[in-house]
This record gives sequence, C-alpha cells and structure tokens, in this order.
Amino acid sequence: MSRALKITFISLLMIVIIGVTSVFVLLMTGTINFDFFNTKVIYNENIDESFDKIKVSTTSLDVKLVKSSDEKVNVKIIDKENDGVIVKVEDNTLLIQNDTKKRFFLCFCKREAIISLPEKEYDLIVKSTSGDITSEVNLTSAMIITTSGDIRLNNVGDFKSVVTSGDIKANDVHNANLLATSGDIRIDRIDESVEIGTTSGDIKINELTIKKDSHITATSGDVTINKSSSNIYYNTEVTSGNVKIDNNNRLAEFELKIETKSGDIRVKEIVTN
Repeated sequence: MSRALKITFISLLMIVIIGVTSVFVLLMTGTINFDFFNTKVIYNENIDESFDKIKVSTTSLDVKLVKSSDEKVNVKIIDKENDGVIVKVEDNTLLIQNDTKKRFFLCFCKREAIISLPEKEYDLIVKSTSGDITSEVNLTSAMIITTSGDIRLNNVGDFKSVVTSGDIKANDVHNANLLATSGDIRIDRIDESVEIGTTSGDIKINELTIKKDSHITATSGDVTINKSSSNIYYNTEVTSGNVKIDNNNRLAEFELKIETKSGDIRVKEIVTN
C-alpha cells in the first residue's frame, strides 16, 4: 500500500471514529433522538376568532388546508415534541409557527399541521424548510416559499411560489408567478397571466388564456401547453430542442415568450375565443 493511500485510509478512519463518537454523545445527552415512528398530537384546538389570512412558518411539517366538516376552524399539529407551538389570530391573520430547534430527529413518520376551514376564500402565506403544502380550499392568493417539498393547490387567484426542490401542481389559477430550481410544474388552467421559470423540470399547462404579455423559461425541461386561446402569439427561443406550435397567430393580442436551453416546446391545440 502506497504512503498516500495509507494516509487517506487513516484520515477516513478518523472521520468515521469522530462521527460515531459524536452521535454516541448526542444520544447519551438526549440531543438527538432516533425514534423512527412515534409522533403525537401536540396541538388540537378550535379557533373562534374570525380571519381571512393564514400565515404558517415551519421547518419540517407538512401543511394541509382541508375543508371543515362542521364549519368550524380547527388546527391540529402532529409532531415529535412541542417545542413552543404558536397558534393565534392577530390582525385578521391566523398565525401558526412550529420550528423544531431544540432537538434533531431521525424520523420516518408523518409530521403535519392540519388546518380545517369553512368554505370561503383565504390568503395564504407559507414559509417552510422541508414539508409538503396542500390545499383543497379556495385561495384568493398564495405565497409559498419552501426549500424542499411539493405544492398542491386547488383554486387560487394570485399564485406566487419559490421552490428549491419539489413539484408544483394546481388546478385553476388566475395569475401564476412561479420559480422552481428542481421540480415539475403542472397547472390545469391559467386564465390571466403566467411568469414561470425552472432550472430543471418540465412545465405543463393543460389550458391557457392570458390577458397580458407573459413569459416562461426553462433551462432543462420541456414546455407543453395542451390547449390555448388564439389571442396568444408564441414567441419561442430554443438552444437545444424542438418547437411545434399549431396555428401560431402572429397577429394575436398578447405575446407569450417561451425560452428553453435544453427541451422541447409544444402547443397542441389553439382554439378561437
């Protein structure tokens, strides 16, 4: 064995020993917890105050907005530990905060905040490090920032989102302003405007109508629009990929510029308004 290889082997062995020792110390002091499956309801209360806005800040919880079965607002949080959950109504806003700072968990379990809501429209703001965000209620607006997690929304007016790693899916959207580093974006219908950018991931819009000039850009991924209005002119720019647009109307009222570095652009059907 060469001298360089011996030094590399000894260095790796020392790193392993230090790592194992550190984990052992953390286990002994209770700082780290390898409790894989056990969670508990750490908060479960009805909210009597009225509000139109919802603001959630969390490091690792899934956030679910569901329709209430009894027209009452309820917040249920399922987690490992209660490290200072905050749930309150302030300035017409339901505030929910659950940041796990005291302990580190290796947990193969469901950790979530379930918000049951009566039928009406809400404004939603979510800031999350890791966790999925889903909503089955109608939203006037949604601003979602997450490092790692999927987003699935129902109907939303103004939809703004920044995602580092995760897929974005939505049904009906008026204005979409979405930025994703890694993940697919799939929207069933957009009827006002679209500003979408992805680094790695496909963009698929089932039905598109716009009322002002808009823009889509993809570094690596396909852009597919199944059906669109004839009031859109598709101005495309592709570095590596194919473009196929049926009946592109250069005299259309609005322009949608689509740019891809590596990916195909496909508009399958253009229908007259």
